[in-house]
Amino acid sequence: MKIVFATGDEALDDYVSKKDGILEVGRALYAEQLVTMVPTLKPDVVLFSETIPTSRFDQKAGHVGAEANILKIMESIVEEGIRVVMILNDRPPGHPFLERLIGLGIYDLIMGDTIKVDQVIDALHHPGTRRQVKHLLRQEEELTSEDTYRAKEIKLVTTEEEKQESYQRPISQRVFRIAKSMTDVSEKLRKKWETRGKENATAPETTTLVQKSVVEVHQKEPEATPEKVIVLYSPEATGKTYVGVNTAIAAAKRLRVPVLYKDCTTTCKTKLWFNAPTFPFTLSDIPLTVAGRDAKPSAKVGVLIVEAAKKDDIPPGAVVYVVVDSDYARQVIISKSLDGIQPAGLIWNMAYEEACHPQDMIPLLLVLTLPYDRKAYGDTAKGIPRAFSDEALCDRLVKIIQMDPLHQYMRSGIG
Repeated sequence: MKIVFATGDEALDDYVSKKDGILEVGRALYAEQLVTMVPTLKPDVVLFSETIPTSRFDQKAGHVGAEANILKIMESIVEEGIRVVMILNDRPPGHPFLERLIGLGIYDLIMGDTIKVDQVIDALHHPGTRRQVKHLLRQEEELTSEDTYRAKEIKLVTTEEEKQESYQRPISQRVFRIAKSMTDVSEKLRKKWETRGKENATAPETTTLVQKSVVEVHQKEPEATPEKVIVLYSPEATGKTYVGVNTAIAAAKRLRVPVLYKDCTTTCKTKLWFNAPTFPFTLSDIPLTVAGRDAKPSAKVGVLIVEAAKKDDIPPGAVVYVVVDSDYARQVIISKSLDGIQPAGLIWNMAYEEACHPQDMIPLLLVLTLPYDRKAYGDTAKGIPRAFSDEALCDRLVKIIQMDPLHQYMRSGIG
């Protein structure tokens, strides 16, 4: 049995490695090493203890956020088809960390403040089952006959029957329903913005005022391909919205051309950055429109910026920048997702000196580095993106739009 040790306990590793039937093929000094060691060494089992430091930069086991990082590392190991035996501190049944581990298919969980070495050796030789750890999951109350929901009759109709039914409905009734729906939406939006206008009547005018007209939604213009199409891509939460929103504002302020920002993520957090109730909306004092996945750029749009977490949302011919942060585990996951994509470079968000440099994991041109900005994220709830007031940031971000990726690549000397 080939084993990679990741316990942080040299005495334990030495003892177990000398037992019959066990072949040590690797020993990790910190948990994040497993992400690269396991695919290379291809062990049968990884023996892991949460007392091991998470990374080479954080030598304190059990620091805040360690569980989240451990889960990402375990996920990468399980995806390789490798079994994991874990030594953990005691946690109560139903603890989210235990439920996530079991959900990943990790059933060899040895828990306690004092653990016998024989327990570890036994777990290595005898794989656990879900039944053995089922008691660690949150126990839901069983349904009784009184709780059982009695389903009503469900009518199934074919498409043809549905069409016939709609045709039989009086035309006046159908038109009324549509008109009433549009009137309700328009009225609600009008009241919402009137209320907000009264609240801000005594406050100084800000550039974050959002204007939206229901009529504008229905003014269809022919779809066109903008001169610049930029994609900010990452399958992980690395601050794409922070980079994208501020880049869009910088482009609209500096270039003075219509900018369309498309939020193609499932969370659609962009609305929070502007305190906007819905998509699409246009800012009042700069030519910036923010919309969702289904938005189509018109001929007037000069710059299209797409925030994407999936490859399918990357338009053909777009210049793709990969947004990474300082989390090593996320860098690994992002690097594995780049197959089939030809990125022009990296944007390192929330960077700090002691972190693992993203180019060590993803050998792309580093086009921009943005330090961690706690205040900027605090302003999100107020609907005040930093680029509205930070001219220096605008100057840096607008270079992403103006950059010639091929020229920059040739100058960098990479490859």
